[in-house]
Amino acid sequence: MIQIERLTKRFDASHGIFDVSLAVERGTVFGFIGPNGAGKSTTIRHLMGLLHGDSGKATIMGHDCWRESETVKAYVGYLPGEINYPQDMTGEEIIRLTSRLHETSIERETRLRQIFAFDTTLKVRKMSKGMKQKLAIVTCFMKDAPVYLLDEPTSGLDPLMQERLIEWVLAEKASGKAILMSSHHFPEMEKTCDRAALIRDGRIIIESEMNELKRRSVKTYQVGLKSETDAGALASQIGTRDGRNVVVSISSPEELNGFLAMLTQFEVESLTSGADELEHMFMQYYGEAT
Repeated sequence: MIQIERLTKRFDASHGIFDVSLAVERGTVFGFIGPNGAGKSTTIRHLMGLLHGDSGKATIMGHDCWRESETVKAYVGYLPGEINYPQDMTGEEIIRLTSRLHETSIERETRLRQIFAFDTTLKVRKMSKGMKQKLAIVTCFMKDAPVYLLDEPTSGLDPLMQERLIEWVLAEKASGKAILMSSHHFPEMEKTCDRAALIRDGRIIIESEMNELKRRSVKTYQVGLKSETDAGALASQIGTRDGRNVVVSISSPEELNGFLAMLTQFEVESLTSGADELEHMFMQYYGEAT
């Protein structure tokens, strides 16, 4: 459904995207992870036919994204990373304009208005970032497209709206849509993505199934022991101690099993996981690439 083959766009010696390849199949979500300026939005703009690569190829449903951009746009729902609607138009006017420009579904529009409710009578210039993002979500998904390109889709949304968007994306995936989603919000990637790629300085540094990336990530756990004596004894075998707490880093299922067996020797009062697993994985591979 989405295919990028060795795509390169060089802005200067160190900026652009270089030899980027990826594929997104029907009924899957592909996560595109990386820091600001890594090349995520540049890649997505090539898919929308907004940029022409120096070399390589980008296609959607077999159509060249540059030479057949009008055809491609008919197949795609696009949520840009930067929302730039006309400032003096109201949300309602933007929605109505979208329905005239694209083939949209009134049923989907109604559901989206209910799920991502906001005051559509306000002009764009008076909207908060979150309201603009909800407007962008409504106008993106009211088009019942086979392919969606989502550039930082939860930017500006509160936690409730983030969860609602995750639920919507999962439903779209279940219905057979192909979705490419860039994000810094790691929990949404873990919940939605089947496969992911990490991009740094315009180059993909790793790509794999999401489950494999999570399996290979470093995970941290904090153990609360009943006494400092127990904490010291545990820390002498694994981890670092801070009072009665021991922080342990685990990098494989085998290490985790050994760690859990080790805990049976002590009086444990609490056991909590550390930061988000995908974030650990991202920082691990990003660090290795520097």
